[in-house]
Formats: sequence, structure tokens, C-alpha cells
Amino acid sequence: MTAEKQTNLARQAQLAQLTQQLQPHFLFNALNTVSSLIHTDPDAADILLTRLATLLRAGTDASQRPEQSLAEELALLRAYADIMVQRFADRVEISWEVDATAQDCRVPTLGLQPLLENCFRHVVERRSALTHIAIRIRRGVSRVQIELEDDGDLQRLPERRGVGLGNLERRL
Repeated sequence: MTAEKQTNLARQAQLAQLTQQLQPHFLFNALNTVSSLIHTDPDAADILLTRLATLLRAGTDASQRPEQSLAEELALLRAYADIMVQRFADRVEISWEVDATAQDCRVPTLGLQPLLENCFRHVVERRSALTHIAIRIRRGVSRVQIELEDDGDLQRLPERRGVGLGNLERRL
């Protein structure tokens, strides 16, 4: 087996691990959120199901598309954000500052989602106060700068990276 084939197989395994990590916990919570909306706000439930389908489709296609345009990645991130904002409606506010000239930059598929997931997991879920999350993306001369920032307590961050961030770091 060639080194290139081994690298591709390793990349596919990492992407498979990422999509499996996304699915059980997130899927359970997303479906519960949709279930709670079905009778009170069917239109919102329908929108969330569409967002969930978008994410699941991307997760199953990720091993075949290890990278995509920032525009496509942002569509996935917005789908994830919409589901999570609905789930934590009164506890989170997200602002988006995206440089339109960065839309065609190539980024890892589902590369931004673990960053936003960490904001929810380590800040939003742990406190009852409103959490502000800022997503800022700027295009520089030779790179794109992506920042996800929340107003959580820095003292509460985990000491080591979990599966999502570790996987993303290896992919980058």
C-alpha cells in the first residue's frame, strides 16, 4: 500500500470518527427539540428537521469530501447553530461577521462545527445566564482567519483537547 493511500485511509477514518461523534448525543437532543416544537410551532419543527437532515447528509458525505468551500461549510455551521439556538433559545445569542470574499476558501468539511459545539458544551450548557457567541471570519492575503469566541469563564476550560478538537487539529 502506498503512503498516499494510507494517508487517504487515515483521513477517511478520522472523518468517520468525527461524524460518529456528532450523531448520538446531538441527534438525541435535536430530535427532542423538534419533538417539543411539533405541536406548538410546526413551522419551526419543520425548519429544524431540514437543518438536521443537512447536517446528517454532510456527515455521511464527509469521508468522500474531506474539504469544501467556506460557503458550504458555513451552511452546515448555520444549520447546527439554528438547532442549538432553538434548543437554548433564551440562553444564547450568536453574531456572525463573515467576510464575503472568503466564501470560496477551502476548509475541512465539518471543521467549524466542533468549535461551535465546544462553545455550547462548555459554556451555554453549564450556565443559565445569556451566552454571547461571536463568529468572525476574515480573509487575509494568504489565509483565512476564523474565530469563534464566547463570553464564558476561561478558568472552566478543559485541560486537554477532546475528540472533536483533537481530530480537527490532526486534519488541519
